[in-house]
Amino acid sequence: MESEVKSGNVVANVNYKIPESWKQDKYSWIYLGVLVIAIIAESFINANLGKLVLIANFAIMRSEEKLAAKDSMSLPSKWWCLIMPVYLWLRLTVLKQPRIHFWLWIGVLIGLSIILTCLSPE
Repeated sequence: MESEVKSGNVVANVNYKIPESWKQDKYSWIYLGVLVIAIIAESFINANLGKLVLIANFAIMRSEEKLAAKDSMSLPSKWWCLIMPVYLWLRLTVLKQPRIHFWLWIGVLIGLSIILTCLSPE
């Protein structure tokens, strides 16, 4: 009998073997990179890039979803890009990865926001 773990609207098969190509988890690093670039760019051009970040994350998730489908894996809904930390948490649960990318994303968001706010000339 196979055991399953429920996480939100995602059911992960605990006995499922994650393909080696997903062990490096390059997509988590890409999501982190998008966040860093967006925060730094916002501080320099004084514009809200929220919509652009949502579009970028959605495009990355769509690409990741297609790759996961090839490997017969099911990732959380791409609509979670509206709440990126939740998507990362669900995604890492499905991929059986440590939550380091989630905590890095939160830390970078808070840390860069504070640093750039303090350095702001306003």
